[in-house]
Amino acid sequence: MKLLPKILLACLLTGQTVHAQTEFRIYDTIQVTHHNLHFDIRNFKDQTLYGKADISIRSKMDDLKYVPLLLLQMEIDSIWVNGSLLSGYQYNDTLLRIPLVSPLNEGDKSVVSIAYHGTPAAAEFGGFLFNDSLRMAYNMGASINDIPHSYGRGWFPAVDDFRSRSTFDLHFRVESGLKAIGNGLLKDTVSNGDGTTTWHWTVNQPIPEYLVNVAVGDYRKIEMSHRQAGRTLPIDIYVLPQEVENAREAYAIVPGILESMEKRFGEYAFDRVGYVSVNSPGGAMEHVGNISMPMNPQPTLDYQLYIIHELIHGWFGNKVTCATAGDMWLNEGITTFCQELVFQDLFSQQEAKNDSEGNLLFVLSSSLNYDGGYYPLQGMPQEHTYGIATYYKGAAVMHTLRYYLGDDLLIPALKDYIDTFAFRHVTTDEFKDFLSAHTGKNLDDFFNLWIKQPGFPAFEIDSIVSTQVNDGYKETIFLEQKLCHANEYGHNVRVPITLFDETWKESTEIEVTATGEKPSFMTQTPFKPAYWVVNRNNDVALASFTRQLSINNSGQYSLPGYNLELECKQVKDPVNVYLQHYWVAPDAMQTKSDILLSDTHYWCIAGHIPASCSLSGMFSIDKKYLDRELLKDGPEEVLVMYRPTPSDNWQELSAGSLEQGYFIVADNLKPGEYCLAVRVLNRN
Repeated sequence: MKLLPKILLACLLTGQTVHAQTEFRIYDTIQVTHHNLHFDIRNFKDQTLYGKADISIRSKMDDLKYVPLLLLQMEIDSIWVNGSLLSGYQYNDTLLRIPLVSPLNEGDKSVVSIAYHGTPAAAEFGGFLFNDSLRMAYNMGASINDIPHSYGRGWFPAVDDFRSRSTFDLHFRVESGLKAIGNGLLKDTVSNGDGTTTWHWTVNQPIPEYLVNVAVGDYRKIEMSHRQAGRTLPIDIYVLPQEVENAREAYAIVPGILESMEKRFGEYAFDRVGYVSVNSPGGAMEHVGNISMPMNPQPTLDYQLYIIHELIHGWFGNKVTCATAGDMWLNEGITTFCQELVFQDLFSQQEAKNDSEGNLLFVLSSSLNYDGGYYPLQGMPQEHTYGIATYYKGAAVMHTLRYYLGDDLLIPALKDYIDTFAFRHVTTDEFKDFLSAHTGKNLDDFFNLWIKQPGFPAFEIDSIVSTQVNDGYKETIFLEQKLCHANEYGHNVRVPITLFDETWKESTEIEVTATGEKPSFMTQTPFKPAYWVVNRNNDVALASFTRQLSINNSGQYSLPGYNLELECKQVKDPVNVYLQHYWVAPDAMQTKSDILLSDTHYWCIAGHIPASCSLSGMFSIDKKYLDRELLKDGPEEVLVMYRPTPSDNWQELSAGSLEQGYFIVADNLKPGEYCLAVRVLNRN
C-alpha cells in the first residue's frame, strides 16, 4: 500500500483514529482453504451490495462447535452448512458464529455458505465504495484506521488475519455496459440475458483476504506482456476512456520493473500483473494481480512511484506477508527500500540516491509532526501501523543493512527469504534469524538498535588529536554517540567518517565500529585532518542528515528538511561545505548561564568558507513541533548560538523576535556548530 505522496500521507495520518478492536482468535480456530464468492453490484443509488459466500474450512482444533467469521454490518439472509439450511446463528454486526450440527475435530473439513446484503461500512481508507456519478464501485482491502487492518469483512465473511491465506473464485454480476475487474485470471464472462453480465475471476495462489478486490466501471484495457521462463505473463491496465493515452505512457515502465525485480528476487509468482484506476481518496493498494491506482495517470515520477511501489509488493507483502500488524515494516519498509533498486535500473543512480536519502530525511523531519513520536518497527502500535516509521524508517534501516552487508550478501539473502517463505507469513524475529543464518552475520546488535527500539542513534566527532609521524599523521578520534528518542546506545555500529585536509582537496574515508556513549579510535592519514564529516553519504540511518553544498554564484540556497536556508551575497572563491542537521540535543553550555539551548536539534557546517564570501543563514523556528518545548513560555527573543568546535563553549551569534516571523538571520557563518536557544530567568 502506498497511501499518498509523503507530505499528503503525513496529513492523513494526523487525523488517524482507531476504531474499536475485538480479538476473536479466529485464525487459531479454523483455516479457510477456499472462498467461492458471488456478488451483485448493481445498486449504485442505494449503495447496496448483495453477496453469497461459499467458504471451505478445515478445523484447527478438536470439538469445534461453531464456525466464527467476521462480517461487518450486513443483513444475513440465509446460512447453509454443507448444503443444509441453518435455522439459527449468532451475529452482532461484526462477529458471525455459525453452529455446527456435528462438532469438527482437528483436520475435519466443512463448507459454510452465507447469503447477505447491505451497505458496506465506510472507512477513511479501505472498504467497499460506490460512486454513482462515475458508475464505479471498488474496494480497498486494508483499512488504516480499523483494527484488524485487513478489511475483507467489509464485503465478505472473512478471518481478516494477515496469516490467513486461501484461493478464490470471484463472480461479479454487473450491468452489461460495465466491466468487473477482479484478482487473478478471467475465467469466463456470462451474459445473463437481462442486461447484466457475470464476470468470473479465479485466484490460483493462496492469498490473504486483504489482497482480494474488485473494480467495476467503464474501463478500457491496455494489454502488455512480459516473458518469463516457460510462460508469457499478461500485463493488463484497466483505465477510464479519457485516461488511455496518458496511461500508455505512464505504465510503459511495468516490464522494466518486472525485469529489475526478477533479476534480484526471482520471477513474479502470480498469474497476472494488473492495475485498475479507481476513485480512491488516499492512494494505491497492492491487490494481487489487480492493483488499485489513483485516477488520472501521468507519466511523472510522482505517479510512477505508485506503479513501482505496488508491483514490488508482488514479492514483499503478497508472496511473503508480515505475520502481524506489528511486523508491517516487512511489507512496507522493505518495499519502500526496493524502490531505490528499481530506480537504479529504470532511471539513474542519482534518482536512486535521491529516493533513499529522501526516506531518511522524511522520517527524521516528520516523525514528531505526523506520528506524534518515535516507535519501534517491531511491535509497532496498531494506530501507527501505516505511519511514517513503517514505510520510511523501515526503508532507511534496510538501506543501512545494504551498507552493512553489501549487495553480494543482501540481495541473494532476500531472494532466498522470498523463496523459503513463499505464500507464508513471517515475523520480524524469523526474518532476522533467516538473514543471520544466510549471510553468516550476527545481526542481533543491528536489530536491537534499529528495529526493536524507537528512534535513532547519532554520532558526532568530539575531537581529533593528531601526531605527526614519518609518513603522515596518527589520529586519535574521540566520538560521542547521542540518542534521538532511542532507549539504549548502539553496539558495534558501523560509522563511516570522511577526513579532509585544510585545502579541502585531500580526503580519506575510514569506518569505525562504535559501541557505547564515548568510543575512541586510532587511524592514520597522509595529512593532518582539518575538517571531518560523519556519514556524508547518509548510508547509515543516523539521527543526522548530510548534504554537500558547492556555491559558485551568489543567491539563496533552500535546504528542505534542514530548517535552514543559506544566502551567499558575494562569491569570489568557491564555497565547499557539508551541512548536517542533527535531530539530537547539542552539548550543554560549559558555564552557568541564563541561556537555555534547544534539546531537540542543532546544525553543523564543515568545510571551507573563504574570507571573501559573505554567507548568511536563515534558521527556521518550528513553533509547533521541533522547537515547541524550547518556546513553551513564549520568550521575547530567540537566539542563534555558535561554537567553532565541540571543545568550545557556545556563544551568542544572533537574536530575533518571534513577532518578526518564523526564522532568525545570522550573518558571516563559519565552520562550526549552531543551535537555537532562549534567554530565561525563571523556568521550571
